[in-house]
Amino acid sequence: MLSVGLVGNVLVIYVVARYARMKTVTNVYILNLSIADSLFLVGMPMIMTTALLRRWVFGAVLCRVFYVLTCVNMFTGAFVLALMSADRFAAVWFPMSSATYRTPSVAAAAAAVAWVASGAVMSPVVFYAEQLARRDADPPTYSCVVTWPAERALTAARIYVGYTFAVGFLLPVSGVCVFYALLVWRLRSRRRHIKSVTSKRHPAARRSLTCFVAIIIAVFIVCWLPYWCFQVRRYSQRVYRIR
Repeated sequence: MLSVGLVGNVLVIYVVARYARMKTVTNVYILNLSIADSLFLVGMPMIMTTALLRRWVFGAVLCRVFYVLTCVNMFTGAFVLALMSADRFAAVWFPMSSATYRTPSVAAAAAAVAWVASGAVMSPVVFYAEQLARRDADPPTYSCVVTWPAERALTAARIYVGYTFAVGFLLPVSGVCVFYALLVWRLRSRRRHIKSVTSKRHPAARRSLTCFVAIIIAVFIVCWLPYWCFQVRRYSQRVYRIR
């Protein structure tokens, strides 16, 4: 399944990047989602190996790299999905005026901002992630952990999980829900509100693309919600451990 997912994402990246007619606004966002997912899948062998061996064997540098790969997927995916829902909202509510800024180049710039924002949000993890020797093992084995400042480790962990949950999941998902609630309302009253020739000629295509984006967002929420519920329950732990 890992290889299938990686090959599928690589094919999406190749097709969108290779063919000019595939460079639509929605496809630019899908391209960035595929890149983020590919980076996450690259880290999956480390997770699987660590789960089997019950210890971290990849060294200190790859410990930080692992957290970077994981967090990039987590936050960039949420931010890009929020951008996709905003794009659908603009396309339906403002079909004519939004055409001036709903371009692949603008979408690429917005996705780049999402990547930078993801890096800013995950920076504490990269800074505090490290490989630590496990004291209860002989010979020494290692764990890849996020070690917060010792004097306030519990408080730091709680603050970090709380703010990443809010910034990386709750806010983007709330924005997505608002955009799609307005979008559904708009589509239901399209005969009264949508006046553009494009919307009249291609209502089925517009609805299909909107449904496609909605499915992607729904899958994201279903997949990530259990993770965040689990993380919130771990507030009392001092470190986040891969071992």
